[in-house]
Amino acid sequence: MKIGVLSSEIARRANTNDLFFAMAKHGFVSTQLSFSSIPEINYNSTGQFEFPEKIDDAALALIGESAERHGVEITVCSGTFNMAHPDPAVREEGIKRFGGLAAAAKKLNSGFISLCTGTRCKEHLWRPHPGNSTPGAWADMIGTLKKCVEIAERHDITLAVETEAATVVDTPEKARRMMDEIGSKHLKMIMDCANLFHAGEAKKSNVNKIIAHAFEVYGNDVVVAHGKDIAESDGINFCPTGEGIVDYRQFIELLQKYGCKGDMLLHGVYDEGKLAQAYDTIKNAMG
Repeated sequence: MKIGVLSSEIARRANTNDLFFAMAKHGFVSTQLSFSSIPEINYNSTGQFEFPEKIDDAALALIGESAERHGVEITVCSGTFNMAHPDPAVREEGIKRFGGLAAAAKKLNSGFISLCTGTRCKEHLWRPHPGNSTPGAWADMIGTLKKCVEIAERHDITLAVETEAATVVDTPEKARRMMDEIGSKHLKMIMDCANLFHAGEAKKSNVNKIIAHAFEVYGNDVVVAHGKDIAESDGINFCPTGEGIVDYRQFIELLQKYGCKGDMLLHGVYDEGKLAQAYDTIKNAMG
């Protein structure tokens, strides 16, 4: 298992080469690439789409060359958009963009694209909404996901989803149902233990059973891990890796037990000055 980082955890750099240089300097050998991190593309996430409408070959060549120069593998490409948005036009735009993203990921030799199952919130794909638990939200999400999986199958790319309290798939059981309904080997899971907790559950006494339960439900389908953390509280308060309640020794032991060969990608630090501490947390947990 290699230790990597989401590219969005690195402070904005002047150019792509400097971005990958910074990753390597911190000791990371793999990344989950957000195209909004690439200065030459000049794309900012809109709240609905985390990747641009088009990614030209010149940008892909620059990314590939920079990654190779600094020994950083692009393990995952971020492809999150609101797959459960109540407006069909938003969902269709995401699917339209997704074809280009899958082609770009293939050119970068990335085997995985990360996805968000979405929310009924119109403004932002990471915000909860009471309509997320309705049959209509589920049907819209599944319909969008099926089309993305068809694209992934054509490009031989695996889609990776995670459970998140703010989205339609907010429990391990819903993740299992989603994969069973889609029925494709090209749909798998990201294990992000911090995202397993709902409001009121982030207590030290709950950690081990919540993590173990998630692995029991879909552990055999985990292909990538996120090294994110959550503070003990009555709400949902994420914090830098190693400063919260996630038991990384248990996390890594279960990844090994269930045969996950994917990378551990640091996420949720959002302070480059704390990346060394986060890296050491994972490294020490690996033994």
